[in-house]
Amino acid sequence: MSETVMTAPPAREQGDRPSSSRVAWLVWGVGALCYCAALFHRASLGVAAPEALQRFETGPAVLALFSALQLGVYLVLQVPSGLLADRLGPRKVITGGMVAMAVGSAVFALTGSIIGGIAGRMLIGFGDAFMFTNVLRLAAHWFPPHRFGKVAALTGLAGGLGQVVSTLPLGLALHSVGWVPTFLGAAGLTVVLAVVAGLAIRDQPANARPEHEAPESPERVWHTLRHVVAQRGTKHSFWVHFVLMSQFLAVTTLWGGPWLTKSQGHGQAEVGSLLMLSVFGFIAGSWFAGQYISGRPQRRDRFTLGLSSVVVLVWAVLVGWPGTLPMPVLVVALVLVGVGGGGAMLAFDGARMANAAHRSGTASGVVNMGGFFAAVLVQLLVGAVLQAVSQLPAAQAYRWAFAPVLVLMAVGTLAQWFRRPVRAG
Repeated sequence: MSETVMTAPPAREQGDRPSSSRVAWLVWGVGALCYCAALFHRASLGVAAPEALQRFETGPAVLALFSALQLGVYLVLQVPSGLLADRLGPRKVITGGMVAMAVGSAVFALTGSIIGGIAGRMLIGFGDAFMFTNVLRLAAHWFPPHRFGKVAALTGLAGGLGQVVSTLPLGLALHSVGWVPTFLGAAGLTVVLAVVAGLAIRDQPANARPEHEAPESPERVWHTLRHVVAQRGTKHSFWVHFVLMSQFLAVTTLWGGPWLTKSQGHGQAEVGSLLMLSVFGFIAGSWFAGQYISGRPQRRDRFTLGLSSVVVLVWAVLVGWPGTLPMPVLVVALVLVGVGGGGAMLAFDGARMANAAHRSGTASGVVNMGGFFAAVLVQLLVGAVLQAVSQLPAAQAYRWAFAPVLVLMAVGTLAQWFRRPVRAG
């Protein structure tokens, strides 16, 4: 990677920023559609986990490795993704990411080996890594600053729609047409979206200063990172995402399906519907956060801390409840897990407010690392504990396996409290 990041000029005043025209919504909408596809690919293993165990003839620890490596690739690319968003522009990066996900889905469809399956999931993680920060970069360029939080929340909502497709419809496709046609079809649709992204996305409005003109003051990569990480608001947002997003990913990307079938005794046909409750909670949480919380710093900080505390309580119930959860308790828990994931979009509102506009991509990448760093830990820890206690009944084994999730959520919530920004007045 180059030593310098070509920066845009300092953020302009609200009146100088482009208006929310139909062109702005079209450009952002294509990017959001690509992010929707990325969430489908990211969450597909969670629904296909039972079939994956049979296809690859493996156990839960190796299946956890599939997901952990996918999320691990996503994690390590978050800062590069933000830097590339600030330098190359979203059109090139989003298009390339879509191509990588299409190839990964095709490999995952056709292979029957563990190595091939891991390679396919890692390619999906590689392409997925470049989606969200670049869509947020589009929002930062095409919308005025006071609307950024709402557009970021709408981006999360678009991702939630992708997860809706990855739950019940994906499960139905797997049962009706089979593994290979389902994932090859997903690869084909992703290629189509890559072409649309390359044709429709523009990095910024035509009347804006081109990003790649000679910059007034070139900024080195490490200088950018130091400025972003030094902001207290960035650190606070990191921990918000650490808690709220990771626990949602724990349920929807891998362990929700096996937990519901083996521990809670629900049939495979019910699993998609139950996981969809979390996805609907995610959509509702994203909408509420964008409509009533974003752009209001004090309200946002109180809301995210309260929501994180609720998430800790939910996981305490999952760990401490003896036996099978009653259906009303299970429904409430799954919905709240999803609402927490939707609330994680507020972390990017905090990061954007804490950093200069020309560092918005890097700030989003750093914050995004929080949730996915915790998600990788969760995937590995849950898989390792399940392997270690495999002789126990499934309900008891999953209670032990979810205990590390509860610990991580509690640690992240405390870190939010200690890292909360100091507000005037």
